[in-house]
Amino acid sequence: MDIKTDIQRELKRIQAVSGKGLLQVDTDCGRIEADLLAVDAIGCSFLTLGYSTDRLASSSLDELKKISESLIARLTYLLEPIGVVEVDRDRAAVQLRSSPPQKGEDGTSYYELMVRRGGDVTLSRYQKKAGQIREIVPANVTREVLQRLAEDFVAVVG
Repeated sequence: MDIKTDIQRELKRIQAVSGKGLLQVDTDCGRIEADLLAVDAIGCSFLTLGYSTDRLASSSLDELKKISESLIARLTYLLEPIGVVEVDRDRAAVQLRSSPPQKGEDGTSYYELMVRRGGDVTLSRYQKKAGQIREIVPANVTREVLQRLAEDFVAVVG
């Protein structure tokens, strides 16, 4: 089976059981995981979508930057475009965010992706209200967007 089919199966299972739960899909070189807060016929809501793989275990910072650039090129279907915010040499990680973020009456919202040596790519949505610290908030996506994100994470890591 392919990632898309596996995710469809998992979403159906989670929706049938309780409408929320842990999505786990094994790939040839890692695992996609998301703790789903809600699943319905059209979409789902998650706090973090992650792809863990040994292929990033010994990646150089240049390799992580290349993966990040590939993610920027692919993830054009999210609410906002994504761009590099920081390259952390000490932690061997690249941080990406919505650029520009979405601004509204409730504050500023944005996606944040982390590409880390050691083995993972993660995506979360944050919100920052005026005078408060930022907090992670549910990312609401269609089933198709969730599947595409997973496929893109696996594709860019190789």
